[in-house]
Amino acid sequence: MPEENAKPALDLMNYGMYVVGSRGPHGLNVMAAHWLMQVSFKPRIVALSLENDARTLANIRETRVFSVNIMGDDSMKLIASFLQPSDPRKVIGRTTAGAPVVDKLAGVPHKTMATGCPVLRDALAWFECEVEGGLPAGDHTIVVARVTDGGQINHGTPLRDDDLGWTYSG
Repeated sequence: MPEENAKPALDLMNYGMYVVGSRGPHGLNVMAAHWLMQVSFKPRIVALSLENDARTLANIRETRVFSVNIMGDDSMKLIASFLQPSDPRKVIGRTTAGAPVVDKLAGVPHKTMATGCPVLRDALAWFECEVEGGLPAGDHTIVVARVTDGGQINHGTPLRDDDLGWTYSG
């Protein structure tokens, strides 16, 4: 397929590493995310792309809010702990009959802000969002949201996926 020829180029695109927080019927959740960008100044609007079967997307659809934690380059170990899905049955080949949903925030210092979504103590900065709309995009969904609040917690260099040697593309 000609589109497969684009994989090496797509692998060269770099992204920030973020932790997206949400809340829903199973409590608070966080996930590592790459595909996030600001798309408007006035008002401040961001677009976030999430896998269609992500627990975070289900939470966002229900509550219409989420938080974004901008992580520093010293948070690689913490980010790695957020890469696994909260539902172990999502991992292909893993035998997890009856396995409980994982609480990825267990032992991670955080607080909730106005939206009720988690903000991590070790993030460089954070912001909260209210959903304005969305769009199906293949195996992902693009969530468009207005930034409602935010702030800086720590100082440092933001973490990018290429700092980790990872790609989430192609």
